[in-house]
Amino acid sequence: MLKKLYAHSIKRKLILAIAGLHAVLMTIFVIDLVHRQQSFLMQESHVSTSGIAKTLAANSTPWVLSNDLVGLEEIIRSQDQQPNFQFAMITDSNGKILAYHHSKNHTKDLIGKSIKIEPLDIALKNKELAIFSDTKTKIDVAAPIKVNDSLIGWARIHMARDNIYDSIRVISIEGILYTLFAILIGSIFAWRMGSNLTKGIYELIHTTQRVRAGERKITLSLKRKDELQILSDNFQSMLTSLSEKERELYAEKERLEITLMSIGDGVITTDMDGLVTYLNPVAEHLTGWSNHAARGFHIEEVFKIYHELTMDPAENPALKSMATQKITLLANHTVLLNRAGEKISIEDSGAPIIDKSGKIIGAVLVFHDATEARQLRKRLTWQAQHDTLTQLANRQAFETKLDDLISKSIDSPQNQHCLIYIDLDQFKIVNDTVGHAAGDELLKQVASILQQQVRDSDLLARIGGDEFAIVLENCSTSNAEQVAEKVRQVVHNHRFTWNDRIFDIGTSIGIAQMKGLINKANVMSQADVACYIAKEQGRNRVHIFKEDDQVLAREFNNLDWANRIKRAIEDEQFVLYAQKITPLQHIEANETYEVLIRLQPPEGELIFPDQFLPAAERFNLMGELDIYIVKRAYKWLKNNFNNVKLLNINISGQSLDDDKFNNALLELLEKDSKINQKICFEITETTAITHMSASISFLNRIKNHGCSLALDDFGSGFSSFGWLKTLPVDYVKIDGTFVLDVLTDSVDAAMVKAIHSISEEMDIKTIAEFVENQAVSDWLKETGIDYAQGYHFSRPNPLINI
Repeated sequence: MLKKLYAHSIKRKLILAIAGLHAVLMTIFVIDLVHRQQSFLMQESHVSTSGIAKTLAANSTPWVLSNDLVGLEEIIRSQDQQPNFQFAMITDSNGKILAYHHSKNHTKDLIGKSIKIEPLDIALKNKELAIFSDTKTKIDVAAPIKVNDSLIGWARIHMARDNIYDSIRVISIEGILYTLFAILIGSIFAWRMGSNLTKGIYELIHTTQRVRAGERKITLSLKRKDELQILSDNFQSMLTSLSEKERELYAEKERLEITLMSIGDGVITTDMDGLVTYLNPVAEHLTGWSNHAARGFHIEEVFKIYHELTMDPAENPALKSMATQKITLLANHTVLLNRAGEKISIEDSGAPIIDKSGKIIGAVLVFHDATEARQLRKRLTWQAQHDTLTQLANRQAFETKLDDLISKSIDSPQNQHCLIYIDLDQFKIVNDTVGHAAGDELLKQVASILQQQVRDSDLLARIGGDEFAIVLENCSTSNAEQVAEKVRQVVHNHRFTWNDRIFDIGTSIGIAQMKGLINKANVMSQADVACYIAKEQGRNRVHIFKEDDQVLAREFNNLDWANRIKRAIEDEQFVLYAQKITPLQHIEANETYEVLIRLQPPEGELIFPDQFLPAAERFNLMGELDIYIVKRAYKWLKNNFNNVKLLNINISGQSLDDDKFNNALLELLEKDSKINQKICFEITETTAITHMSASISFLNRIKNHGCSLALDDFGSGFSSFGWLKTLPVDYVKIDGTFVLDVLTDSVDAAMVKAIHSISEEMDIKTIAEFVENQAVSDWLKETGIDYAQGYHFSRPNPLINI
């Protein structure tokens, strides 16, 4: 590693760079110097030789004029003293040699001979010296000999230039020596500078290796005054910051691990290939795999999930979340098959783990044991669809089944379905004679008898106080009549005994067929009319609805309850009662009441709502009745304003859909906003869900007038908690069926606590209904319920007496 590092080290590169730079620069300098020196010596040689030639020409003039060859020879011989002299000659104007002398060859054979005159002619023409040769090794020139501008001859001289090359060679050798010396000095300087520089760098490298090995307690200072010291200081600061961040990350990791180990849900993480990377203790317990053993295994091997009913493999949420890049919830009815082969009902979700760049690097799976919750949900689902007294299907389940068969009847007209409507005769006598407990026992016995007379495909439901219905699927009218007759007979044969008293019970039964474009309201009305006709014809009998019965039905509708209710409204026979709503958590200065309604005929006993409200709903009279109640309650509240905190008034679902009622109510609320602040309107949960669009619109409009809102019978519908987020209510009245047995039924107690907990989170006050003793009241108070209502605190009393 160090050898590889040295081969590319800054020090080595610096030495080579500086040495190479010196070599290049000195080489350029020497070459330039040699070239300049050579040019200078060549020029100097040319000038010197030309001067000698001119001097020789001047000195030879008189001798040429006198044609004294001996004198000319002496003059030429005198040039032998010139350095680098080769030969000299004097010619006449035509180039004939008059005198000649060579430094080495002293022959006279050339006297009288002629030289080539072309250079002489060119020189004469250009008025300059004649150049016979001018090379790197020699120079040969001739100067004209003139008298009064007349050419009488030429003085020629030839010089060698060997001395120039000797001088250039010396200069070159000296230049090379200087170059080598410069390279040596530069390399030494580069080595010293590189050593000084790389010493700090190697110290930094050594320090980074120590950091990489895990060491953190390092103090680094190069004690320099250059950029390396700044780098050293920055590195020390970075190292300190790194140590702090590592401590923080370690603490966060410890905190996260403790959190994952402490939470009640199982947590499994995977990499992007679906291989397990972590299991927390809960996940270890539920899957049967340890964290160590599961690592590296595929998630589908560790987390095996199946559909609860079919045991078909279920899609793994962790893998699906990575594929869809979204949080994925586990499908309902999923079980985990752990390593021991045990089945555990679970609920979970998977989410992709995404890094800062947006790349999916794995997934996290969060799940918990939902066995108990699923059993509770099943029980709550069952309770939402069944009557708590008789354990039969309730009205909600009955109407759902009815809607389903009506749809099937429309799609497949060839299939026949029937509805049997059963009303107990003389049931009121049992209630009035031996009490409601006896009536409840009678209803349970009758339910048991009826249950034995229906097929598994049929639905038997309790739809009212003493009213039952049987929905017969794929059954003709004749077969339905046989079933109804059998029911009538077994009930008639039954003897109900209570406290040594024996009661004969009969039934009036109506049958209606589902055919054509019939709707739920029509088929129920037909069965009701048929039952009414059975009663009118002497009770304890079966009647099948026929088209001819419409006349009698209209007569019944017009002459009986419809007229009776309308007349009671006109004659103000309906009287207002009120029941106190008691605060549990604190004392309030004024009382809160719920307004109730009773029918008081001029002659006869007081009639309770369960006897006339179904008829009012059946004949669409609830809007008139509700506005009647609101107006009188409003009037009473104005007279007792200072003595009441809040007055609760019930509104039916039918009224919510009645534009006439809505307009009348809004007109009343617009009169006095001060009164509105002490009015709370109650609607039942079933009504709110059934009339959702109308409910939200209505509730928001009356809220704008300052009124409060309460959701009555909360918990009777299975989707209760979901609707709480939608409906803008201030109070939740917990269904009394949950409150009655909170001390003995853990499911009811859990339901009440759940309703209170959710309501408290949403800043909604809770009111418990049907509180009948102090023990239940104490339990509700301890649970945190805000208000309670029931016979334990007060019975309903006429509003006028309060």
